[in-house]
Amino acid sequence: MITNKLAKSSAALIALGLVLSACGGNNAEEGQSASSAPASSGTASGTAGGASGAANGWKGTITMYAQVYTPNSKNIAGLKQQKALQEVASEYEAAHPGIKIEFVDEEFKDYTQTVRVKAAAGEMFDVFWGQWAELNNTFPKGIAEDLTPYFSQPNPYIPGKATWGEAMNATVVSETKSPDGKSYNINGDYVATAFFYNKDLFAKAGISQPPASWSELIETTKKLKDAGITAMSQAPDYDWFQRHFLSDFYAKEFEQIAGFDQSPGVSSLDQSVAVAKGMLNTSDPRFMGWWPMFKSLTDNWKPDYLSSEPGVVGSNARNDFLAGKTAIFYDGSWLPENAKDAKVSFELGSFNFPVLTQADTPYTTGTDVSGAVGGPNAAFQFAVATKQANASMKEAGKQAAVIDLLQFVGTPKNVERIVNEHGTFVPTWPDTKPAESMAELANQASNELKALGVGGSSPNLNKNMQRIFGLYLSGNIDIAKATSDVKKELDGAIKEYQSKNSVDLGKY
Repeated sequence: MITNKLAKSSAALIALGLVLSACGGNNAEEGQSASSAPASSGTASGTAGGASGAANGWKGTITMYAQVYTPNSKNIAGLKQQKALQEVASEYEAAHPGIKIEFVDEEFKDYTQTVRVKAAAGEMFDVFWGQWAELNNTFPKGIAEDLTPYFSQPNPYIPGKATWGEAMNATVVSETKSPDGKSYNINGDYVATAFFYNKDLFAKAGISQPPASWSELIETTKKLKDAGITAMSQAPDYDWFQRHFLSDFYAKEFEQIAGFDQSPGVSSLDQSVAVAKGMLNTSDPRFMGWWPMFKSLTDNWKPDYLSSEPGVVGSNARNDFLAGKTAIFYDGSWLPENAKDAKVSFELGSFNFPVLTQADTPYTTGTDVSGAVGGPNAAFQFAVATKQANASMKEAGKQAAVIDLLQFVGTPKNVERIVNEHGTFVPTWPDTKPAESMAELANQASNELKALGVGGSSPNLNKNMQRIFGLYLSGNIDIAKATSDVKKELDGAIKEYQSKNSVDLGKY
């Protein structure tokens, strides 16, 4: 539900005529510029507003797909009842007579496909959930408004800040930018991952403590297996685990890799340059150096899902764990809520990705990378449709009104109330506080983001790497074949990146 790992691109749908402009879109209708919108607003309360808003007299309905923050949902399976976003919307409606906020209460089995179809038809939601990676790489170009100009201007609902951007997490904004430096969403929450485990099954296998090292983790899975217990059962998510290992192995070069574009965070350009230079590539032994040690772990897993795509089997594997059929499941910070909703009969525990030692691998730097998978990839990531993706945006005044609504939703106070009500993520903006149950996670989230991986160079790179990873772990190919196949994928991705972005990687 949280990470968008559903089916990705569809060439057939692209051929439907999704002739959209280059990623970036229009900033505003003529006469309703980004700068004019906030300037026309009145008082800044941060909640109730009271301003006439930037709608400039526009009246009508604004649609919003808010993913797990959808309030009062009746149609999205497993979504808890919540009201915070509805309260925010109601406050906005009260301050802007004639404007109605309508939340999209639908469950999308394949959200990426839904976005493509609706955008191609010019019927995209006015405000929609869009994670930065999808907006920058996977979704069709030109469907989301470039919000960058608005970040550098005042948000009328945030008093005391010269610009909207000053209220945001600067590192997150930097890391989620597109290769050309544009931001297509506001990003307000943080997700983390951990190994969750069934304490009852651990006790049945005679295991009293969760593993504290990689070798102990492998030993634990062996003990579970020997006791007739399925140790783990899930698809090994390449994108997630590569970030753990590569963030450790390349910790000393992080600043160099993150600095190719002269801005904080690891952008798609940074990744592409590092790949082109042979740093994040098979020519460096560290790049594939974690695959054999990870296979030593998965050799103790139930093999059913090893070569499967994580997004396809995720629900089944999670259900197996919640049903008490498997002992360990690696998942996100939403898992405890899932367990509570499922009324599991066992006691739930968790432990972080362990800090690696020289005994585990000579490539380790001993860096704590437990938070490397977590980050600004949860559900408070909202984008605004362009007039190409949403024909109703051509109405005079509507685009300004939608941006104004996003500014109203995007204040520290509203970010905090919306995120904390859901209870599985951490609000990331300065001056926000996490829910009590997320206090420990918040400490992890407050660490500087220094996560490395590849995937931003090409829309299909992660998918293809996952396929090779699964074939290797399931024993269908050996490490030599896997290394060769990965090299081909990386080389192809770099060529595609340079071609699409007209970038000369050799100048870096």
